Amino acid sequence: MIRILIADDEISIIQLIKRLINPELEYEIVGETTDGMSALALIEEVCPDIVITDIRMPGLSGIELLSKAREKGIGAEFIIVSGYQDFQYAQSAIQYGAAAYLLKPIKADELNESLRQAEKKQGENQKLKNRIADMEYTIAKNRSMRRKQLLALWSDRQQYPDKLDLLKQKEEILSVYQFPENSCLGLLILKIDMEEPADKKFIEENLEVLSEKYCRCIEESCWDLETFCRDSRCYLLFCLEKKRYSALIKELDGLTRDRPSQYHMYQVTAAMGEIVETADEISYMFLSAEYALMQRLSIGTGKLIRYHKTENLSKETGLSEEEKQKIDRVLYERRSSKLEEVFQRLYREALGKYRQDPFLIRQFLEAAMDYGSSCLKNYMGDKGAVSEDLEDIVYKMDTCSSNDEMFVVCQDYMVHLAEWVQKRQKDGISRPIKSMKAYIREHYGENISLEEIVAYAELSYAYGSSIFKKETGMTITAYLTHVRMEEAQRLIRETNLTINEISGKVGYMDARYFSKLFIKTVGVKPVDYRKFYS
Repeated sequence: MIRILIADDEISIIQLIKRLINPELEYEIVGETTDGMSALALIEEVCPDIVITDIRMPGLSGIELLSKAREKGIGAEFIIVSGYQDFQYAQSAIQYGAAAYLLKPIKADELNESLRQAEKKQGENQKLKNRIADMEYTIAKNRSMRRKQLLALWSDRQQYPDKLDLLKQKEEILSVYQFPENSCLGLLILKIDMEEPADKKFIEENLEVLSEKYCRCIEESCWDLETFCRDSRCYLLFCLEKKRYSALIKELDGLTRDRPSQYHMYQVTAAMGEIVETADEISYMFLSAEYALMQRLSIGTGKLIRYHKTENLSKETGLSEEEKQKIDRVLYERRSSKLEEVFQRLYREALGKYRQDPFLIRQFLEAAMDYGSSCLKNYMGDKGAVSEDLEDIVYKMDTCSSNDEMFVVCQDYMVHLAEWVQKRQKDGISRPIKSMKAYIREHYGENISLEEIVAYAELSYAYGSSIFKKETGMTITAYLTHVRMEEAQRLIRETNLTINEISGKVGYMDARYFSKLFIKTVGVKPVDYRKFYS
């Protein structure tokens, strides 16, 4: 049903128009008025589909009424009625998008045809509006989804840093997050800590309620806000005017100290990273927020913890070569008691080295776990078997309340992993040895180095050389020479290649040196060996 409003300074004309409208049309008269100003107010109030207006009225003319309506974004169709056959009036009506221009005396057939055309046009416009609204909804939904995905990726990068370098995502970040002038981007991490282990669903439900409280607080101050919850954490990324940052910090601090847990069943810590002004600094913002959050292990939970620039995020926490060799040796033996002893020693050294900083200690422990699990999986040749377990252990570390608890989780995991590898080992030859042997047999004809052979097995040179000798009873160099001499003997027996050519094919560019090694290995000169088999 179409909604019609009639505006004319003569009541008799309004009555005439109402009589001329074909009753077969589905319509409703939603308003009548005799001047332009009240017509404009009535249009805004009742929102008609079609406005029939005289061109001359007090207050606002029909053309002015149409113009004002368009300025206000009103999409109603206008039918202009005039007693003047004036081209200028008609031209103005068309310029502002009038659906029809009727001359007095009004004819019923012209009026009804104009109404039908206006109704048709209104329907097309509504369809277009609906399509635009659907597109805008889809775009907004996809934008929000991508923003959450980026938040998930960034949070994932902080807990599992080897997975992704999101600095490559700068352009996409700029496309889904707004950076108005004089604005800054901030990150707040909310963390629920339980005194006793709790069901994940319970934590997720409480985290959702908690995040809504903080969102309401932040939304009042910011231009843009996105959230993402994972496990026992919620990440709130927001953009606000720099001068409002200090006031927001006070509000967040008060909210955190106000015991957000209704029944005091858990502690809530809010961690604020360094605010940034460009997409290039987002990685730093996440890292600084993560640093602040980890400090709850030393200064306590239930408060807002802010990162301070004096704290060093770039300190190297990876394993030294000496530490790797200690882990290499003890993992190769796979003795649980020895493994625990070595890890305890490394942990005590790390506590002193990093001054018990929970953030740095966690990074060190994760590096040790990652290196140890890589060694053991590499030893077995089964890269996917325990990768999921490691992420579970990282989650367990996130629920710890002290450095010592994190260490126990790390140590238990390594002992468990060593025992798992020991049970699955089927023969006395480990996967790295098989890899090095296979590489030698494939590349013996090339000028390969020992470092290259060991690197293929993804081991350190010292460790690789050590286990090769221990498992095979010979050095890597001796095995390489053995393989080359075997192939040289076959070529001498089965081909007509010259000794110089055979020397090159088995990896020796110096034929004299090849002959000396052949005599040392086989006991005769290459030429004599050929004579014997010919």
